[in-house]
Amino acid sequence: MAAKSRSDIIGDIEDFIARNGATFGEWFVGCTGAPKAMLFTQHKLKQSGDAWISRLAKDELDAKDVVEYFVSARKTKGRPKEARDTDLYVYAFKIKSHTRT
Repeated sequence: MAAKSRSDIIGDIEDFIARNGATFGEWFVGCTGAPKAMLFTQHKLKQSGDAWISRLAKDELDAKDVVEYFVSARKTKGRPKEARDTDLYVYAFKIKSHTRT
């Protein structure tokens, strides 16, 4: 997966949310170095049936900025955190009763 710019990642996630319904407040956005492990182990998404997306950022600061944008401007759930050099992936998922935020 090729790294994308902040604006490309924001556009991809906004388009994905629009196609998969719900308001921004019903989504969680975060960053990690291992998106599938985070989504399926930490957040307890199901392998099929749950809506999620991940994108590779150019660096950890871009990833953190994207998360901050969604949490602050779009009012998604999420926890902006200190940027770590391994947190290159931005991910988003639609919150359901079985998922953990």
